[in-house]
Amino acid sequence: MNVKTWVLAGTATAVLLGSGWYAWESSGTVHTESLCGMPSGATDAEVATGAQGIAVVEATGEAAHDPQAVGAENPELVTTPVRIVESMKGKFAPSIGVSQRVEPGGTPGSFVVATSNREVMMEPGERYVVAIGPGDLEARPGTTTFATLIQPAHRGAAGEVDYWRDVIAKAPPKPTCEDTVTQ
Repeated sequence: MNVKTWVLAGTATAVLLGSGWYAWESSGTVHTESLCGMPSGATDAEVATGAQGIAVVEATGEAAHDPQAVGAENPELVTTPVRIVESMKGKFAPSIGVSQRVEPGGTPGSFVVATSNREVMMEPGERYVVAIGPGDLEARPGTTTFATLIQPAHRGAAGEVDYWRDVIAKAPPKPTCEDTVTQ
């Protein structure tokens, strides 16, 4: 065999062994997830198009690391428990945990938003508009929702509902996502 044949055979073997290991490691649960995301700083129309769910929520507790939801190896994510006040898109459970990427900041145990100019840290008792990208809106055990937008409900709950329903109605259809993974 020539060098080219050996390289191709070695590459094919590595791919087969690697994919076999991956299939064995991820066996037991089958799920589909989209890796497509919204651009940072997305417009409201882009948020309305790309979000799986949009709701006015009230934070019912402090943001905290949730190792079960995000993995102990990923301390940059926190989850805030919320109560759904009004849903504008998607079917939500009455209460869910909303996760977001953060950085440690200020006093010990406090966080600052890490990645988006469209997210704020939620404070208990305050109302927010939350857009959920990937995740489980129905809060089944062992699942997580990830926010792509968290903004204070400056218009009040009714004003935010009217505004976002109008934006959702006028938003373009969601483009086909080409980077979907089924495991």
